[in-house]
Order: sequence, then structure tokens, then C-alpha cells
Amino acid sequence: MRFCLTFLSVCVLVCISVFAEDKTKGEAQDVEYCQLARNPLSFSGKRIRVRAIYVYDSEVRLLEPPTCCMEAGPKIWARIVELDDHSGKLFRKKLDKGMGVALVVFVGKFESGFAGPLGAKFRMTVEKIDKVERSAKSSGQSPRPSWAQRCQPRVAQP
Repeated sequence: MRFCLTFLSVCVLVCISVFAEDKTKGEAQDVEYCQLARNPLSFSGKRIRVRAIYVYDSEVRLLEPPTCCMEAGPKIWARIVELDDHSGKLFRKKLDKGMGVALVVFVGKFESGFAGPLGAKFRMTVEKIDKVERSAKSSGQSPRPSWAQRCQPRVAQP
């Protein structure tokens, strides 16, 4: 009898911890890229959902602004980890080969204090791809599509 009670208690505790972990992992704060770029430290350690331009090749995986132009926005490195089936299929089909740019909605943990490639000080560990709105392959010499153009620095008006 005592063994059954102990076993039942352990089972209940395992179920509760799995449920709590899934619930925490399922919640992500929606963040506009410009909001993230203006105050990245306020999102450090948080799980977020962000829409961004994803620039990639064999060595580079950076996030850039999809709409706002930042004079000197932070460099955000994208680290792709184990993805669920749907996200994995999207990644392999549209984002994993060669060079390119894509307009995507990523979900993952945002981190500061990262000393990464190309001077990136921030990293988003991508756990899920909600959506790939547009994507284009690149040869490195071809111009970017109009929807993924880099912002031009603002010129001060006299």
C-alpha cells in the first residue's frame, strides 16, 4: 500500500511539472522589432514573438528590422535550435539552404550579454517559426528584394 501511494505521488508530481513546463514554454510576449531594438535589455531572458527580416547564409544568421529604420540598431544573432515538426519543415523548405533573406515571425528566448559573430551583442534562440511571409534566395551579388531593403540612414535636415 505504501509503495502504491509513493508511486502515485511521484506520478502526480511528474505530471504537474510537465504541465507547468509546457504552459511556460507556450507563452511568448508579442514584441515589435523596433520596440526590441530601442530597448533590448528590457526583453533579456524573456520568451518573445517577433516579426523580422532574417538574413542567412552558411555563417550568418542575423535579424534586421522589417519596417523601422534604426540609426544604429543592435545586431541580433539568430540561433536555431530543435524545432517542432511544422517549424522544422518551414525551416528546411525555405530557410536552410544557401544564402537568402526572409520575412519571418520567430518565437524564442531573447538574450543579452552575448559576444557573437559580426559584433552581435544579442541573441534570439529560435524555438518556433510561426510564419514565413516571404523569402528569397540570393547569390550574394544579386540585390535584395524590395520588401527586404536595408534602411537608409536618415539625413539631418538643415
